Amino acid sequence: MVNEAALNAARLNRKQVTMYDFELAKDKVLMGAERKSMILSDEEKRVTAYHEAGHALVSLKRAHSDPVHKVTIIPRGMALGVTVHLPTTGTTIRASTLNTVAMLYGGRVAEEIFLNQMSTGAGNDIERATELARSMVCEYGMSRLGPLTFGKKEEQSSWARDCAASRLQRGDGAADRS
Repeated sequence: MVNEAALNAARLNRKQVTMYDFELAKDKVLMGAERKSMILSDEEKRVTAYHEAGHALVSLKRAHSDPVHKVTIIPRGMALGVTVHLPTTGTTIRASTLNTVAMLYGGRVAEEIFLNQMSTGAGNDIERATELARSMVCEYGMSRLGPLTFGKKEEQSSWARDCAASRLQRGDGAADRS
């Protein structure tokens, strides 16, 4: 990060690195490089703004959520917008984990409520929320069944596989609901 801040100061022909340089470096490291060449339409900006506002609003309204540090609709990395939180602790408790899942869905819910549509931008958020929820149950022992783990992270657990096979045999599997 220090190197990135020094590079920014040099780009601006300054001999000293300032806090502004560190702020830009932090943003680049945390959120990815700005994609200035990517030009968004007004509609893409609008959808992205509602999506990121949804993440931020859910975080602000729920107890135990990490504080919102910055929200941007400037494309960075692979994202059209980013909401950055400042972690308060290194240990994750059940309440803060559930808040993270809720925050991840906040963008999609905001799109549904205010725009009456859903963008593909929520796909990664849903993937991350699903993985976190799976980890809560299968790895962290945060299910109603008690402090149990189910299988390894790298493979589907035999318990989950057996449940899925049983549901398909009874005819009440997810494939039937599509």
